[in-house]
Amino acid sequence: MKKSWIILGSVGLIFIVIQFFQPEKNDKLVNPQNDIVFVLEVPVPVKKKLADACYDCHSNRTAYPVYNRIAPVSWLLAKHIREGKEHLNFSEWANYEKKEQIKLLTAICEEITDGEMPLKSYVFMHSRAVINKKEIEDICRWTETASEEIMVKSN
Repeated sequence: MKKSWIILGSVGLIFIVIQFFQPEKNDKLVNPQNDIVFVLEVPVPVKKKLADACYDCHSNRTAYPVYNRIAPVSWLLAKHIREGKEHLNFSEWANYEKKEQIKLLTAICEEITDGEMPLKSYVFMHSRAVINKKEIEDICRWTETASEEIMVKSN
C-alpha cells in the first residue's frame, strides 16, 4: 500500500514538473502581407473555411484551445503545428516560388477531396473545421482558378 502511494506521488510530481516545459506558441506574424489572402484573390467563403479548417496548423497564427496549457498535450499540438507548417504555411505564401504555389494549390484540393485534411482528430475537436461537399467543390474551383492566374502572371 505504501509503495503504491509513493508511485502515485512520483507520477503526480512528474506531471507537475513537466508543466514548466511548455513549447513556444505559434503566434509570430512577421509580415501579414505574405499571407495567401493578400497575395491571391480568395473568395470570402473559401477564406473563412481555410481559416476555420486549416490555419491553426498551416499558418503562423494558431488559436489555441484551453487544453493546450497542459503538457504533454501542448507538446503534441506543437508537433502537429510544426509538421503542418513544413508542408504548407499560408502565412508565408508570398515566399513560395510560383511553381511551388501551383503545386500546393493542387495539393490542397487533393488533400481535402481525399479526406486527408483536415486531420480527423482535429475535426473531432473542432466542428467548425468540417468541410462539406459544396465547400470542397468551392475550394477546388478556387485552387484551379488561382493556379491558372499564377501561370498567366508567370508568363
